[in-house]
Amino acid sequence: MIRAGALLLLLVVAQGRPTTGKVNSTFDKSADFKALQTYSWVAGQHAFDPAVHKSIVAAIDAQMASLGLKKVESGGNATIRYLAVRSTSVDLDKLEALKKEGKDQAGADVTVGRLIIALEDAKAHRLWAADSTEVMNPSAAERDAAIKAVVSRMFDTYPTRLKK
Repeated sequence: MIRAGALLLLLVVAQGRPTTGKVNSTFDKSADFKALQTYSWVAGQHAFDPAVHKSIVAAIDAQMASLGLKKVESGGNATIRYLAVRSTSVDLDKLEALKKEGKDQAGADVTVGRLIIALEDAKAHRLWAADSTEVMNPSAAERDAAIKAVVSRMFDTYPTRLKK
């Protein structure tokens, strides 16, 4: 868990304050990503809501399969984890609009989620990591679709998918 926390802190410090909706990623340029064949899940920082956790794992598994990697319970030549953080923020534009309309300004609160996905080799050497901060949708149906879309955007930065 200390390693997962250190990874989160490193990405926060390295990236500064992330822009909502933007994907930041980094990867080891010397790694042979085409040689990876299997992966295993390792502990990260799971989403507080079990349904969200399940959605995130399913979206990541689908992307890993689309890369041609097979999930194994343990002993994969790569490990994957995700870290999720949820916070409350204020939509300043909405706050200003509510203020002008004389309405309750508490309606300007929004839930923001940050997702970090990290892929490492068997020696715990980081190969690829991506993160994104998004305004979360409270509707379960829309939330699941949004998670799939965000994870897909994150995997668009995976080295074998980058356009040269």
